[in-house]
Amino acid sequence: MMKKNNIYLFVTTLLLLSGSLVSCNKFLDVQPKGTLPEDVQFSDEQGFKDALYGVYALMGDQALYGENLSYGFVDKLGQMFKYINTANLDNEITKYEYTNLNVRPIIDNIWASQYSTIAAVNLIIKHAETTDLTGETMDIIKGEAYALRAFLHFDLVRLFCVRYADRSGKSGIPYAFEADQNNKELFDIEGVYKNILADLDKAETLLQKDNTLNAPLGLSKDPYYDERYSELNKYAVMALKARVYYTMGDKTKAAEYARKVINADVVGSDESGEVKGLALTKPNEFKNIKNFPGTGEILFGIYADKQAQNIYDLFLTNPQSGNFTEARKDLKALYETDKFTATNTDHRYAAFYKEESRGTFVYTRLIESENELTQKTFRGIPLIRLPEMYYILSESLYDTNKEESIKLLNEVRASRGLEPITDNSLDTKENYIQEMLRERMREMPGEGQIFFAYKLYNLPILAHSSNQSFEPSEEIFVLPWPESEKEFGNVSK
Repeated sequence: MMKKNNIYLFVTTLLLLSGSLVSCNKFLDVQPKGTLPEDVQFSDEQGFKDALYGVYALMGDQALYGENLSYGFVDKLGQMFKYINTANLDNEITKYEYTNLNVRPIIDNIWASQYSTIAAVNLIIKHAETTDLTGETMDIIKGEAYALRAFLHFDLVRLFCVRYADRSGKSGIPYAFEADQNNKELFDIEGVYKNILADLDKAETLLQKDNTLNAPLGLSKDPYYDERYSELNKYAVMALKARVYYTMGDKTKAAEYARKVINADVVGSDESGEVKGLALTKPNEFKNIKNFPGTGEILFGIYADKQAQNIYDLFLTNPQSGNFTEARKDLKALYETDKFTATNTDHRYAAFYKEESRGTFVYTRLIESENELTQKTFRGIPLIRLPEMYYILSESLYDTNKEESIKLLNEVRASRGLEPITDNSLDTKENYIQEMLRERMREMPGEGQIFFAYKLYNLPILAHSSNQSFEPSEEIFVLPWPESEKEFGNVSK
């Protein structure tokens, strides 16, 4: 058991963090109550909500989805971004030198921060399972917590283990069920995925009545039910299941859940009736959904407005000088700009990037200018979006229904301003997979998913400069555990 005073501090930290999510008015209602015993903190629904908000604040930190697991470290592993300076740390990161003295602390911090966040979730689950509080809201709170535990472990197993397809005889990771971080049980890879799916099954059942997604603040009597895209909601859980099954190679289940999301009916939370549901945007409206929340395509994302200055410093400080984090050098080839016409222009290219006079590309998807920084237009990071469900369903159907598979891909392309891709260019599975990788690269920069795509496809990673490739291997695709975990035995086998 964790010492009681540490638990008190843990709860207080969650409360203080939940109050830091200033982007969203429902988070502003959080009133940190000081150092509280657990039974006092979790004595009412608001206490549980406050603790959940604290978890999302932890996730929004730079160590996790506020940078490293979105537009930062993991997207640099995917060769999407790099700081062009020979003395910069990005040179070691993009060469996969994981044991480098400067790279290793980043990896260790991801591990430690992710498990610390899981511990916070487990504290919520512990009390949600034993509380006398009942009702629809408590079911949703509990379901959200189980979904968070699955989400956080899933990214750990994707980073620190081999692919599910290569799992035989390979080590897994700890799956933590308790708030005590010194009491984690080690599972093999298959066991980790079984635990993830078990948590998601519980979440899906408990979230059955969580029907809102894009309801604006003030629509519901309880703000907890508004802007549900900022929390792991029912639709995000279905999408996460699709992502997990897809990663496992279970095409049938991946297709089932991806289709559920695509066909989902998203309704309002009160007598106002329907609010804007899920649908791919129209080409002339793409700029409206490129950022978080991007209502209509967003399934889950986190408020992270405190990272605005960091994002500006990373991508937009002095790009003319050449000393900044720049996007891939082959963007024109990636987006096939030489084929752009009045009826065939990929709107993502201009919405996500700006070409500088030096021929370098500035990543402008999150923040376009210093003016946006001062006006505080940046709100957060998208983590799961609707187009990915089309990709998963398309890939799951390619071997059995190529016509529908390509049709699904073309639906995303059409919403981005592109003409249909022909069946002839995707006549082989190899060509199709290469196109799906390129499509993910065009659609998802800054979301931390490209490295995982390379890993799942087991393809060579084309360098940021596009002048070399890194052959797929465990040395590249599997991050090392922190030495402290192995040395001090914080895991039971």
